[in-house]
Amino acid sequence: MVTSKHIDALCALITLLALVLTVLFMNGRALGLESAPDGDSDGDLFTDNDLDGDWDASAASPIDLTARTASGGAYFAESELHIVSAGRYVLTGSLEGSVTVEARSGDKIWLCLKGVDITSADGPALRVEQAEKVFLTLAEGTENTLRSEAFSDTSDGADGAVYSRDDLTLNGSGALTVESATHGIVCNDDLVLTGGAIRITAAEDGLHANDSVRICEADIEIDAGDDGVTVSNDLGTGAFTMESGVLRIPSCYEGVEGQQIEVRGGTIDITPTDDGFNAKETYSNILITGGDIRVVNETGRDADGLDSNGSIRIAGGRVFISVSDAGGSAALDAGAETGGTCLVDGGTVIAAGSSAMAEGFDSASAQPFVTAQVRGSAGSAIELLDEDGNALLTGTVPCSFSSLILSTPDLTLGETVTLSVNGEKTELTADNQSSPTSGFMGGRGFMGGRGDRGNFMSQSETAASNAPTPPDGTDIPDSFTFPNGTTPPDGTTAPDTAVPPDGSAATASPPTGAFPMGGRGGADLQTGDRTRFQDRLPQNVTSDTTQTSAAPNRRSVLLTLLSSLALCVGILIAAKTKHI
Repeated sequence: MVTSKHIDALCALITLLALVLTVLFMNGRALGLESAPDGDSDGDLFTDNDLDGDWDASAASPIDLTARTASGGAYFAESELHIVSAGRYVLTGSLEGSVTVEARSGDKIWLCLKGVDITSADGPALRVEQAEKVFLTLAEGTENTLRSEAFSDTSDGADGAVYSRDDLTLNGSGALTVESATHGIVCNDDLVLTGGAIRITAAEDGLHANDSVRICEADIEIDAGDDGVTVSNDLGTGAFTMESGVLRIPSCYEGVEGQQIEVRGGTIDITPTDDGFNAKETYSNILITGGDIRVVNETGRDADGLDSNGSIRIAGGRVFISVSDAGGSAALDAGAETGGTCLVDGGTVIAAGSSAMAEGFDSASAQPFVTAQVRGSAGSAIELLDEDGNALLTGTVPCSFSSLILSTPDLTLGETVTLSVNGEKTELTADNQSSPTSGFMGGRGFMGGRGDRGNFMSQSETAASNAPTPPDGTDIPDSFTFPNGTTPPDGTTAPDTAVPPDGSAATASPPTGAFPMGGRGGADLQTGDRTRFQDRLPQNVTSDTTQTSAAPNRRSVLLTLLSSLALCVGILIAAKTKHI
């Protein structure tokens, strides 16, 4: 006979079992119900999905923009295409209107553009309101255009021809033209570009992101009314990282602006009217370990080639900077007044600018360098020769200059070298002194620019107590690491040499000349509201697209088990009541 004591004990046992199952599921991998990998795991700069620009579109849902026909989790409402369910879609044709992704927060969306031309008269041509991540793939051999002609209302933060509130990846091998009355491509989270020929013309910024911009193998050209690339957020962690590919910015205000800037490889060519690179916070850093970087500014005043309010470290690659002497511009500008350092530990550097604003590398640099106050007109040919007359560096400097900073792995500390400018020769010693003559004038304060530094400050004159403090309150380490003593976005330490994901050397070919050319910058991003959307398929539209995985959904299984246990408890309680 079942007594009330037996029922009480059984209820307690079932409750305990439910709690144990809940803990196991919360910790993952229990009972083999771990979600199957989908090629998009966190922890890498570029995931498998980011790099897969040639995915099989044969089973994807077709969407004809011209005929306004859609399948899968997509539907048309007048001139707007709405995509509301996870899955893969292939878009073709033309549309005078816009495309909006408004899926669930855990949905991944793949959009393959296959000869698409979308023009929005007002607002974004492509808007991502909600998804976990969207992959915009440019089909091989196709030309695609996304155009936004006006933005009458940006109060919700949607201020780009391509605007995404969540992670966005552009890949593939086709071409994309973006034209915008404001910003080109805007992303509130991580913006990844791993392929395609992308051309952006924007009245304001070209690429604009909150958390990161990551470039690998893409060929990008930007004409911007404001900055080329901007990455910035309130935490001070906005990171620009380039691993390979080409970034050309023939016109912009600033080239690349971010809180942490790292170049591992690729080719960057920037023609700004202000700074080439700008790491804008006192705890920000610029790290160059590979690649070819060229910054040329013929017209800017008080403009810098590499400008960091924290530290600058060049440990590889080739860096060529030419900023006009007439504008009082500095080739290199680190935040020495706040404890930042400027180091050259590898690579090849030619940096030409004004002696009035000149700064050199710190004497603690691992690689020898020389600085010289010599004048040259625009188009001057320079050559650095070793003691035997062999050429260590050669180049043609586009802008007039009165200061040169030169470094190469072939230099030997203490070596006497000869600098030739249009045939006029000067002997120098590679003694790692930033000011070889007393005429060097330092800082932004002396000539009425930024800061109040007076005469040139050497590393030994920089007080440790002035060291900048990052937002988390920790101290910046004595030795420079990226970013700010932490690790790059992928959680690994920055490599000494840049290697693309396939393990081979970067294939991008530099432009003609001694050094290749460079990139651009941006402005602060509006966060915008993350409005939550549910499925918005109208009642007469059904979805034939489902998202599958190799194992059952953990949450669904857990809810089913707990529901069954709850039912058992209810039955037992009913039985207990009957026997009392």
